[in-house]
Amino acid sequence: MRDRLPLRWGCMGILLVAVALYVGGGVAFHVGWTHALEACRALRAARGEFVEPAWPQGVTFAFNVSFWPVYAAANVYHDGTPFATPCTH
Repeated sequence: MRDRLPLRWGCMGILLVAVALYVGGGVAFHVGWTHALEACRALRAARGEFVEPAWPQGVTFAFNVSFWPVYAAANVYHDGTPFATPCTH
């Protein structure tokens, strides 16, 4: 029984590192995409175009951190950049 204890803690450590990397990547994606969207909104407002209202920050943070690989892959597929905005179309 004592022989298996280090293996369990090793697996738990690997899992915690993986979760930390995933969440860290999500936070970095959220910051990058938020800055790109704000710059695009400012540019469109300066042109006199319609600027869609922003979602609440807590909602966007939760979705961006949770689903960032999907968003990044879709943005790269459609626009060639992970931080696609209406300005990159």
